[in-house]
Amino acid sequence: MVMSLPRHQTTDEPRSRKDPFRRFSRDTVEDRTLRLCKELNDHGYAAEIVQGQVVVSPWAHPRSCDVLDNLVDVLYPVKTRNGWRLHQSMALSIPPQGDMRLPDLVVVPRDPEYHDEMRLRGRSALLAAEVCSPGTWKADYQEKPGEYARAGVPLYLIVDPTAEPPKVTLMSEPVEDPAPFDEREPYLKTVTVHSGGSLELPEPFGLRIDVAALFA
Repeated sequence: MVMSLPRHQTTDEPRSRKDPFRRFSRDTVEDRTLRLCKELNDHGYAAEIVQGQVVVSPWAHPRSCDVLDNLVDVLYPVKTRNGWRLHQSMALSIPPQGDMRLPDLVVVPRDPEYHDEMRLRGRSALLAAEVCSPGTWKADYQEKPGEYARAGVPLYLIVDPTAEPPKVTLMSEPVEDPAPFDEREPYLKTVTVHSGGSLELPEPFGLRIDVAALFA
């Protein structure tokens, strides 16, 4: 579901006759869009901002939830050892339009850098992960690599239980200064491993993942 707001840049609230010194309220479209997302997310929805529009994602499939839980189990030892945090509801700021994505999982240091009270700066994340479903396949593979590269996310992991056989794809080394609709590949390195193989997560993880364990 996509929701759009009027394209006025600001709304100026008139002065009150009783208070002639009351300041004008300058409420931008981005401010209103962020408030709408916050209200939707507070009520249990997954609301993101894509090219200035609010997009509400469908509920996660139980199979996707199981796969995500397996991924958390795999990452938990390295998370504990380094004092990192694993978040399943952490929004990432996507420049330059002020967009916002909600990765299924984001790994961050204990004190990450925030864009504002809702959004994390992607360059301070360690990894963003998406568990693919039939309804999110296009966004996960075609839209989010460019968005996460623009945000500066160093590692983007797609865990895909819909593939036959199931597979994981790791993208690393985002290109320098990618722009919206950039024709370059957003990440310099892409590695795909099917169930039965193992995936190396580079430093600072230094972790080998048994891919089949994610889909058990």
